Amino acid sequence: MRIRIESEVRPTEDPQKVLKALRKLFSTNFELVERGEGWASWVGECEDPSCLEPLRSAIHSKSLDFTFRSELRKLARGGGGRLVFRLNKQAAFVGVPSFAEEDVDSPMGPIIVEIEADSQEELYELINWLTGE
Repeated sequence: MRIRIESEVRPTEDPQKVLKALRKLFSTNFELVERGEGWASWVGECEDPSCLEPLRSAIHSKSLDFTFRSELRKLARGGGGRLVFRLNKQAAFVGVPSFAEEDVDSPMGPIIVEIEADSQEELYELINWLTGE
């Protein structure tokens, strides 16, 4: 399994605050990658689902199990073992997992989570683990 987490750092954002938001929901090492003049992204990768443990704990503590399970299963359908979802960066900063709107013109970009599993079944097992089923 391959898990990749990325969050763009907009020119108006403090890179350390974006990193703090990421660390609230994910336990992986993040590298600041330059994207161009004034633009960068924090990128973290892992192969063990345990890097999603803070997200899992936050989902359970906020009683968001059903909401996340439903949305992640919907996003995973027909994906051939691949799942991509976006989380709200501001909510993550305070430790709350929340799906981000698809508005690409948002002043703050989302946290993008990409998961590639060996099979659709493995992906559904991960979703069940993440959402407590």
